[in-house]
Amino acid sequence: MKRAAMITLVLAILVPLATLFTTSTACYNIDSMNRDDACLKSCNAKPEWYKLCQDTLGSAPDTSEVTFYALMATNQATLRYGDTINKVINPMLGAGNLPDTEREAVSNCKGKYEEAGALTKSVADQLVGCDFRSGKQEYMDAEVAIQSCLDGLSPFQFLPLYAIVSGDHDLTMVALQLGGLIFGS
Repeated sequence: MKRAAMITLVLAILVPLATLFTTSTACYNIDSMNRDDACLKSCNAKPEWYKLCQDTLGSAPDTSEVTFYALMATNQATLRYGDTINKVINPMLGAGNLPDTEREAVSNCKGKYEEAGALTKSVADQLVGCDFRSGKQEYMDAEVAIQSCLDGLSPFQFLPLYAIVSGDHDLTMVALQLGGLIFGS
């Protein structure tokens, strides 16, 4: 069942991305720009976000519609959320050896990750459909969900999950910032 769920998740992410590649439909009134410029313009608040943006868009065309870059980062965030749940959070919860307070924090993260994944999936669908009505709020809600998980883990920074969530939050911010080129900051 886990393998089938993962395949379904991967297809759910890749099909919209493939659709954007193959239909060559551009969204009305959305700029195209150089990949480096998109990262510089959107992710210059923190050097590590700029670097992560470069890494995230590394396989993207040098110049593309900003929607494509935002979609690429959003899909990568969604995939990371699923990986974190399946490879880290679920095994931690299933082991049965976490103290109650740690279990509560990790369980909270699972819910927040599921919430963030649903939100970024919705944003990806909107980007593919050139529908920009609620994406900004959904990006922000996804960031709040991952930040809530990170905050809940604050007393447990010794857990490997803390560093993973911190990295996932950075990717969430990169997706949000690239989305900000479309939706506004």
